[in-house]
This record gives sequence, C-alpha cells and structure tokens, in this order.
Amino acid sequence: MRTVWRSKTAIPVQWILRDITERKELDALRKDMTDMIYHDIRSPLGNIVSSLEMMKDMLPENDETLLMMLNIARSSAGRIQRLVYSLLDTNRLESGQPIVDQHAIDPVALIRESVRDTERGVENREQTLENKANSVLPLIWVDVDMIYRVFINLIENAIKYTPMGGHIEVGAQTTDGMFVKFWVKDNGPGIPPQDRDRVFDKFTRLRGKNNNPSGIGIGLSFCKLAVLGHGGQIWVESELEKGTTFFLTLPVAQKKATGQLKRQTGRLTIKEDKP
Repeated sequence: MRTVWRSKTAIPVQWILRDITERKELDALRKDMTDMIYHDIRSPLGNIVSSLEMMKDMLPENDETLLMMLNIARSSAGRIQRLVYSLLDTNRLESGQPIVDQHAIDPVALIRESVRDTERGVENREQTLENKANSVLPLIWVDVDMIYRVFINLIENAIKYTPMGGHIEVGAQTTDGMFVKFWVKDNGPGIPPQDRDRVFDKFTRLRGKNNNPSGIGIGLSFCKLAVLGHGGQIWVESELEKGTTFFLTLPVAQKKATGQLKRQTGRLTIKEDKP
C-alpha cells in the first residue's frame, strides 16, 4: 500500500497493490484440469455408456440382481456424463457461443424426469421431495438436455445441504406470459450473507455443516450460464437455519411441440416427430 499526498491540505490518496500472479496461475491450472477431464474422459465414457445400453437389452428380465447392478452402473455413468457435458457447455457459454438446439417442451414433464433421476439421493438421506409443478403450464423454449441438467444440479444441491429427514420442494408457475418461473426450495442450514453474491461464481465451493467444501464448484456456475444463455434469470434467497430457495425463469415457447422426451444414460433429449 502506498499513500500519496498531493498538497498540505489535500486528502491522502491510497494505492493498494496486490500480486495476483498466484491467483491467475491457480485459475489457469483449474481450466487445464477441466479441459483434461472433458477431453480425456469423454471418449472412454461414451464407450462405457454404449456398452451399458447394449447390456440392458441383453440381460434376462427376470434376473433382478443383475438388473439392479446394471441400473447402479448406468446411474453412476449418467452422473459422470452430465458433469462432462456441463463442463463442455460451460466453456462454450463462457466463450459467447449461442444456444441453438432449442425445442418447445412441456416444463412439467421436464421437471418430472429431473425429479425421477434424483429420487435415489432423496431416499438415501431419508428426505422428502415434493413436486408442486403439476398444473398446466405453457411450453418453454429450451435446450432440453441443458435445462434438464440445470434442474438436476439444483435438486442435487438441495439434497446435499438438506439434513437427514429434511424436506425439498420443486415448483413452477407462469409469470407475465413471457416466462415460466421455477424454484427449488430446501430447509437446510441456509447460505451465509457473505457467500450469497458469489454462490454462482466458478469454482466456488460452499461449506456444509461439517465445514468441508463439497464438489468442484462447477454446478451453480453452469446453471447461471445456461439460464442466462436462454434469456432467463436465476437468483437465490436464503435465511440461516431456515433454508434456501433457488429461482429461475425460462422463456415461453412461441412454437408448438415437435417431439417427445427421450431418455438416455445421463441425458434427456428430444425425439422428433415424423412428418
């Protein structure tokens, strides 16, 4: 810090200099690691997913043990698949690339599939997950797989920070006719005020009750980039010891639906209707 006096009666001006070399090097290392994870894992992961899909059709339907083991493997591969695609989308959105693979889709169906794929985590922590998105809503114009991963991220985040036996709520409603508003609410410990402004920053990892940071700090950053890329908004409201609610808005579609949701390991896509 350096203090400069311009005259005997002037107010002193302070220059504060910080060496951010270490921080820049750390950011570069993190980027290199995420690039490595994406490029080195994507190809072998694709082979694993394809093999699991083939095994699903080959196993006898009456062998419950093998089917259970296969489902566990598919679920685990799906989690890695979602992470890899979210890393890719993060890099694309940060570079300013537009979202082009958008379709008109029923938001209720999209949330239903997201809830279905997070039920195991809820059951393992003996929590309850209430889906209030059950009314008729206008179609939304989105990249289906990308927004599916946004909902998965937000729900899994709520599961992680909600105590055993806690309650999580997912909902949706129309706003002004131009957007649909969604929320994921938990009754966890809440987010400290000093952390709320940076919760969507890349590589930010909040600490749970055990005071240990969890995850790699990509999930919420990806969510923000994805929602903003669709022209929507995302924000968080939280109260200590009472819980946290993440809100987001997504644009209403101006076109009719042209396909049905199609499930794949770790992905949710659109199967186009035949002309």
